[in-house]
Amino acid sequence: MATARDSAGRVPKKRQITLAAIAIVLLLALLAAAAFPVGLLKSVAERRLSDEFDAPVTIGALSRTSAFSFTPEIVVRDLRIVQPAWAGTGDFLTVSRASARVSIFDLIIGDADPQSITVMGLDVALVRDAKGNSNWAGRPGKTSSTSRDAPSLERLLIDKGRFTLRDVKRRLDIRGTITADAATGLAIDAAGTFDGTPARLTARGNALAGQKAAHAWPFSARLDSAVLDLSATGTAAGPLNFRDMKMTIIAKGTSLKKLDHVIEAGLFGTQDIDLSGSVRHVGEDWFIDTLRGTIGRSRIDAKATVLKRGGRTKIDATIDAPQFDFDDLADDAGLAAARAKEARIGKRIIPDTRIDLSRMGPTDGTIRFSIARLLIRGGSVFQNLTGELTLDHRILKLDKAVAKLDAGRMTGWVKVDSTAATPIFSTELRVEGARLETLIGQPDMIGGAVQGLVRIAGRGTTIREAFSNGSGKIAFTASRGAMNRAAAFVLGQDLGGAIGQTLGNDDAMTPLTCAILAFDARNGVLRPAPFLMATAVSRGSGSGVINLDGETVALTVAGASKNKPVLKLVDPLRISGTLSAPAITVDNRPAAGKGSGKGIIGSIGRSIGSALGLRKDDGPAIKAPPLSAAGCKDMTRAALR
Repeated sequence: MATARDSAGRVPKKRQITLAAIAIVLLLALLAAAAFPVGLLKSVAERRLSDEFDAPVTIGALSRTSAFSFTPEIVVRDLRIVQPAWAGTGDFLTVSRASARVSIFDLIIGDADPQSITVMGLDVALVRDAKGNSNWAGRPGKTSSTSRDAPSLERLLIDKGRFTLRDVKRRLDIRGTITADAATGLAIDAAGTFDGTPARLTARGNALAGQKAAHAWPFSARLDSAVLDLSATGTAAGPLNFRDMKMTIIAKGTSLKKLDHVIEAGLFGTQDIDLSGSVRHVGEDWFIDTLRGTIGRSRIDAKATVLKRGGRTKIDATIDAPQFDFDDLADDAGLAAARAKEARIGKRIIPDTRIDLSRMGPTDGTIRFSIARLLIRGGSVFQNLTGELTLDHRILKLDKAVAKLDAGRMTGWVKVDSTAATPIFSTELRVEGARLETLIGQPDMIGGAVQGLVRIAGRGTTIREAFSNGSGKIAFTASRGAMNRAAAFVLGQDLGGAIGQTLGNDDAMTPLTCAILAFDARNGVLRPAPFLMATAVSRGSGSGVINLDGETVALTVAGASKNKPVLKLVDPLRISGTLSAPAITVDNRPAAGKGSGKGIIGSIGRSIGSALGLRKDDGPAIKAPPLSAAGCKDMTRAALR
């Protein structure tokens, strides 16, 4: 009968005893936790800290101020952490007395998140090497165990702390003081050097004197030096919660590279900078809401997001530049090195821009840019530039590129694949609506609408190196235009016509009916395919090579006049020199030392001798077969295909 009553309405006695015992054990466990003797954790704390910092750690005493509390104040006395071997000798950190209010449960599992901290007798020597290893981050190569949660610190008191910072990677070597109290708040004042120049570092933050951790916390920081002045003023979502903050940044200095020493974003040497921006940091992500200012003569207005996803950095940016000078993307040392190289090897037209992205790391993204006005020293046919840059696993693509010229435009794409040992550069650019007189720069000699194609692929760490061994096609064509009439007679090797035109009206022009300057590229060597120019009075075709490794020209243009010349120029035109400084002669013979017959005088003498029958021509007369408009159109289409 008792069993029936138990099952009907009462818990069995044995079960009651078991539940009561469990409750008592739990209560005793809670009481034990609330009164836990933290001194027992002293040796455990020393071992864990020694393992974390890869250096000996000693604690004089570890105790609690209250006998019973789940959030006791823990007191540490005579804490000493020795410098790890790689950072030098001496102590990394010493503290006479420090206290912190923490959850006893967090303390036991080794994941303490203090609500308040008080420190006296602080002396810390911070060290970071050129590889980025820092003594405050723990043992080099060790995965950080730092919590990703925002700090819940509500109170911070530091009584006259002292610190030194020797950061080789940031080129910062300073020493100073750090204090925190209810009256003045957090204050850091230090002096030393930045990048070898005198520098001062100051930082301020509102007092942490009992306000809630979620309360907005204003802060400011400033670095003043001869090469960079950098200031940041903002508000964190809570005290020292720099994982969730917004700030205004102002940077003035001699180069973006100086700024990069501080922010470590992979920037490069440039001309002087004067930039300001509004920035937000949320978790691991950065949001650049505005960035405006100047780099040298260039003016920019940009915005960007920088996200961390799956171990990779994702960038999405838009850059508008009212005016831009690509020379501003090099510092004085870089420009001087480029000028010295040009003086040594001669002027080049193919840029020596580096394209090796193998060290970009895990960075992807898209950058849309628009340059309203290009500033190029010495002048240029290029007026503005727009496009979209995409980077995906070290493959860079410039797409939707449009460059406005003085007349017409250039469109196309450029790709750099840095996944291999040596980058692969490839491009296809087309010129439409341009003018010969603008591209060549001699409006009194030649003019007319021109179309063009540059299709090249090659390996190299710079654009110039990739072109020097690249293969593909380069072609420029014109079907309507005009050429200086005297020059047209020279093209047709009609010496009599050229002399007569020069003595008469040397400014006269004659129709240019077809020009096809097409080249096949193989391993950096260009060969005509074809090289053809036709005017109303003459026609010429070229042979030879252009070597892009050095940009040297060795072309011969043989021509013929529409009408039989009275005095024929027996030697073809010879184009030599370089692409930036071509030389045109009418002598096809190599120099034989001082007093040789080379040059225009020798060629005229041979031509007169040939006309008088005093010498025999080197070869058969060159005829000028007719070139119809349809034929020019077909050849133009083939060249630009």
